[in-house]
Amino acid sequence: MTPDITARTSGDAAAEAWTRARVISALATARAELLDAIAGLTPRDAERAMGQGKWNARETVLHLVARDRARLLEWDPVVAGAAPTWRGHEAADYAQLNARQVGELRSHSWDQALALLDATRRELQERLAMIPEQPPAIWQPDHPFGWMMEALYQHDRHHASAIRRWRAANRI
Repeated sequence: MTPDITARTSGDAAAEAWTRARVISALATARAELLDAIAGLTPRDAERAMGQGKWNARETVLHLVARDRARLLEWDPVVAGAAPTWRGHEAADYAQLNARQVGELRSHSWDQALALLDATRRELQERLAMIPEQPPAIWQPDHPFGWMMEALYQHDRHHASAIRRWRAANRI
C-alpha cells in the first residue's frame, strides 16, 4: 500500500516551507517512529503475517529497504527535476512493484533485514546531506525531489502505524 502524501494537516511539517534541515528532521522522526514500532520484535514475531494476505514485519522492513534503494537509484535525475519513475502509479502498479522488490530481498533474515534497513537509510542520509540547501525550491513538495522525500517520510510513518496497530491487536 502507498500512503496518500497529498493529505496534510496544519500541524504537519509539510504544511510549512521545506528546507534541507526540515526534510532531514522529518525523515529522522519518521524513521524513529518506525524503529519504535518494531522494537523488541523477535525473529519469530517478525514472521507472523500482519493480516490475511498481508506481509509480515520482516517483509515490511524489506519493503522499506527497497523503497530507500529506489530513491538512491533515481537520486541524480530526480534532483535535476525528473519525476521518479513510480510517481503517478496506480494501486495495481504499486502492488506489482512492491511484490517484485520484496521478492528480490525475501531471503534475508530478520537480523539481516534490520541491518539493511539501517545501512540503506544511512546511505540515503549521507547523500541527502550533500545536496545544497539552495535553491530552496528543490526541497518543496512540488519539486520532484521534495515530493520524493516527503513521500519517504510519510511512507515510514504509514508502516510504523500499521505495525503498531498489528502489535496492539495481537498483543505482540
